[in-house]
Amino acid sequence: MFKLGKYIVLTNKDTFQTILENEGLKPVETYHFYFFDKLKAKYTIAEVLDENIKIQLFEEYEGKEYVNHIGVKFFERFETLEAAREELDEIVKASGNSEDSIHSKLVKSDEVAV
Repeated sequence: MFKLGKYIVLTNKDTFQTILENEGLKPVETYHFYFFDKLKAKYTIAEVLDENIKIQLFEEYEGKEYVNHIGVKFFERFETLEAAREELDEIVKASGNSEDSIHSKLVKSDEVAV
């Protein structure tokens, strides 16, 4: 049987909120992504405790709010915490592949899931 990784990376932005309160998830670490010293996103690495959960996403688009419930099986999975952290590093690198990228930084939060 194929075994899924136990960690996922969840994103929160101004227009896009992932609900982290879920009995099937255990938030492990949260990172804040800054661009030109402005908070652009929060990334939370969470351990999946229940393979049957759905992740709740709220999105605001053109003045309308949308709610989606997406099965955790559709999220990219990582075997280790280190692999999830490496993915975050790649996300940050991809968000600034110009000279502006020197203004990008990822900062580990003192609190998980804020």
